[in-house]
Amino acid sequence: MNKDLLQRLLSDEKNINRDLYSAGSYWDYKNLRSTYHIKKNGIKNFRGISDGIGSSFSDNEILDVRKEFNIKGRIVGKLFNLPFLKKIFDTQLKITRGHLNVSIQNLSIVYQKNIEVLSLLEKYKFRNTTEFGCIKKMNLHNNEYSIHYLNMADRVEKLSNKFDFKKINSYFEIGGGFGSNIHFLVTNFPNIKKIIYLDIVPNIYVGTEYLRFHYKENVKDYLSYKEKERISFSKNNNLEIICIPPWEIEKLDIEIDHFHNAASFVEMPQITINNYCKYIKKFNTKQISLISYDGYNPNTTSNPELLNSFFDNKLEIEWKDTLIKDYNRKLIYLTSI
Repeated sequence: MNKDLLQRLLSDEKNINRDLYSAGSYWDYKNLRSTYHIKKNGIKNFRGISDGIGSSFSDNEILDVRKEFNIKGRIVGKLFNLPFLKKIFDTQLKITRGHLNVSIQNLSIVYQKNIEVLSLLEKYKFRNTTEFGCIKKMNLHNNEYSIHYLNMADRVEKLSNKFDFKKINSYFEIGGGFGSNIHFLVTNFPNIKKIIYLDIVPNIYVGTEYLRFHYKENVKDYLSYKEKERISFSKNNNLEIICIPPWEIEKLDIEIDHFHNAASFVEMPQITINNYCKYIKKFNTKQISLISYDGYNPNTTSNPELLNSFFDNKLEIEWKDTLIKDYNRKLIYLTSI
């Protein structure tokens, strides 16, 4: 675990403009929980079922609900360590684990038989997509594929109807999950050389270390830039992935070919979105793509169609099926024309 990076991110976040650069109410609880589990166990299995790190931004699954608790919940959860209650709860976990395993096996079969999945496997490269304890995966011809990455590929395929990813050099993503989208894009479009990846704390820590695992010294973390007055791309054609927390956006001196956000804009306060959009315009961004989910909860998230207003209502809005249409879910795509 990179303790210096994590600690610096956590300590510096306390001194920022929290209205603009800290997690909104949707993420506050989740971030406290994630930080606790990162410090306790590291991130080696954040895509599995043993930690409560990646819920809501990763492809992990929840087996033990106690992993989702913060301090008050963890104190109450200790009651289940009492001998009689522990026996009952451990039995329930065993049953739940069995159901979860069957569910993942069935999910794998659904993806294995899907024609569109097979088409994506022929068109795109999938390299090292199941690292860090990934359990949601499928096996085909003795190869493992992350189901999450297959869905990433489907999104890129749909966006390819509007954008030529082979002509993009610089890319900016806010709220990049754990870095899977950037990993997939760089694997398939080596022309994308200059990347800014921005996310809240501690998600940016997880994403930085995930991308560093794949791209080593090509990843520049917060410690590399925190003392600099200006952040810009190197004037070369080398791959460069700059990972920054939100407040560092003020230092960026860049131009961007393509900006992307998936889901997290609808989970932010309006003042935060407005601030980000100010910088997206400042960077002379040529292309914009936003993706979000259906069935939003008005108590915690915003109507994704309203995101267009932050971009002067100049984005085209389309609702599209997810990769597995039988799930009867749709995603909204907002794209520059």
